[in-house]
Amino acid sequence: MDILDKVDFSTLNPEQKEAVEHFGGPLLLLAGAGSGKTRVITYRIAKLLQRGIQPKNILAVSFTNKAATEMRERVGQLVGEKRSKKIYLSTFHSLGAEILRSHIDVLGYRRPFTILDYADQLGVVKSIMKEKNIDSSTVDAKAVLSMISKAKMEFKQPIAIPSLKFNPLMPFAQRVFNTYQGNLKSLNATDFDDLICLPIEIFDKDEEVRQKYAQTFQYVMVDEYQDTNATQLSFIRHIVAEHQNLVVVGDDDQSIYAFRGAVSGNILEFEHEFDNTKTVKLEQNYRSTNTILNSANTLILNNDYRKEKNLWSDKGDGEKVRVISAHDEHEEAEFVIAECEKIHANLDIPYNEMAILYRVNPQSRLFEDVCLRYNLPFTVVGSQEFYDRKEVKDAIAMLRVCLNPLDEVGLRRIVNVPPRGIGPTTLAKISDHAEKHSISFFQSLKGFGSGEIGALGHAAQTKIGRFLQTLKVYKGKFESSALPLHDLARDLFNELYFLEYLRSSELSDYMANRRLQNVDEFLSSLGEVKASSAKSLEDFLLRVALDRSTQKDDEDGGLKMMTVHASKGLEFKVVFLVGWEEGYFPHQRSISEGEAAIQEERRLGYVAITRAKEHLGITWCRHRQKFGQEMSREPSRFLEELPLESCDFTNAEETASLVKKKEERNKRNLEALRSAIFD
Repeated sequence: MDILDKVDFSTLNPEQKEAVEHFGGPLLLLAGAGSGKTRVITYRIAKLLQRGIQPKNILAVSFTNKAATEMRERVGQLVGEKRSKKIYLSTFHSLGAEILRSHIDVLGYRRPFTILDYADQLGVVKSIMKEKNIDSSTVDAKAVLSMISKAKMEFKQPIAIPSLKFNPLMPFAQRVFNTYQGNLKSLNATDFDDLICLPIEIFDKDEEVRQKYAQTFQYVMVDEYQDTNATQLSFIRHIVAEHQNLVVVGDDDQSIYAFRGAVSGNILEFEHEFDNTKTVKLEQNYRSTNTILNSANTLILNNDYRKEKNLWSDKGDGEKVRVISAHDEHEEAEFVIAECEKIHANLDIPYNEMAILYRVNPQSRLFEDVCLRYNLPFTVVGSQEFYDRKEVKDAIAMLRVCLNPLDEVGLRRIVNVPPRGIGPTTLAKISDHAEKHSISFFQSLKGFGSGEIGALGHAAQTKIGRFLQTLKVYKGKFESSALPLHDLARDLFNELYFLEYLRSSELSDYMANRRLQNVDEFLSSLGEVKASSAKSLEDFLLRVALDRSTQKDDEDGGLKMMTVHASKGLEFKVVFLVGWEEGYFPHQRSISEGEAAIQEERRLGYVAITRAKEHLGITWCRHRQKFGQEMSREPSRFLEELPLESCDFTNAEETASLVKKKEERNKRNLEALRSAIFD
């Protein structure tokens, strides 16, 4: 029997079933928090396959690699891995990258192209600012890059963006904008915004290419639609223009990424954008108790412009939401950690089922300190990513340049790693020559290395020549050798003296070993690539570039600490929401920006509350230290909007007193033990 015939649709609730059975035309699926939206998407794919739709004609787009991977696994379990591999389950950026890999030459680029990461993009901006005599000590290059990104995602110049109109740095962003775009193209490179923008340009310029994708993807689904921006909407419209078979899944009440360009209006206006839209609401929550849901429902009712929903659960009412006031941030941290310890001991709930959620990262420090003092296991989600470590970025750049010597950003990064006598002055000479004679940086470097151009010291010239020759030899090896990629990469690193450099460049053996271990881990990840070819290496580097654009959740054990933004999509049995005070939550910046920003903060509060499954505590401090002085604080306006019948309002003094007594008892026990041993 075919696995498709075994799919049990009877487990779906009526609204889920209605969405799954929808066949043609646009569908808006309003999926409240914890309502089983991923289940609906996977079962709808199964239903399409049962109806005879070919896997290759189905496209499901998500926002993160993690979400796309989870969806692929669940679809594979339901319809079989062989079929699931033929379905295009992707992120927006992965889909855009795939289109560019095949058709970027339509726009005058060469294949293969390079995807610049954030640090590389920032380097390009800083270089342009220097060229245009814009003082980087007074003009923040990161802010300029952010404005450029915002403009690109709206297909406008920075000067034409209303929200940037009165920004004092906007004129600088405007001066840099066109040169930045031109430099990227001359580098044969894109940034992450281009992975969405350039496919749209290709679709507009080449109707045959657009038709190819429109005819291939006959049934399109978009998850987390409330997080889309105007450019992503345009991208999808180009694909579904003729057939309109588009299902979007999302929750306007969870639209919390306006700072990334997300437009909550996309989901609110969907029925006006697409004629004959069918709307289905998923309101049954499978995660939380009704008391928690009632708190979230009541809070979000204070937002004006939204789709009405009312989450409910069959899990019963559960315990009340605890709203706790603490004297100061120290008492708050003591209370929360002591409560986590007590819940763990009394209810046998593991620490990795608990989370502390805060508005901004610095709030975690005191909670970390108390955890360390109690010896309670914890993980702070959002620490430095593996691929952001310098030695790993250097390793990636070496492989990028080996594959594509015209990758100027990568070449500049590693041309003097390890040192080859190519300092800033020499680099400037090489760059000036390339610009003056309209040749690539690589060609100019090659000329200096051979002695045909300019004059370098004999040692530097020899090292450059050896460096370029090694890259040339290994480019051929990657294209033709049968050796595994990780073996070739390790040999390349050895020939470039990279590993020896890591061993000798650190003052401590400990740090040198850490850096070498990171490179070993990178080589291990390269070893997971099955085939051995330049194409396989290109695929690997593309995947790394895409992975680095998405924050990953830390899977380690222990109590989790993270921002509310980072908690999106996660759930925990026990959640503490800390720092619910005016200026923290809502954030002071949002208070000054007006009602629209406050409404986004309220949606953030809604997301925070709905992360909790069974136990929810919300804390605020009556005082906090600021510049060494104790400052009075006001409770968040959101606390006043919670339903009284769902909340238990208490203070933290009693628990704090118990904590101090426990510490004193532990201290006395330790002193008694020392006395027994040594006296």
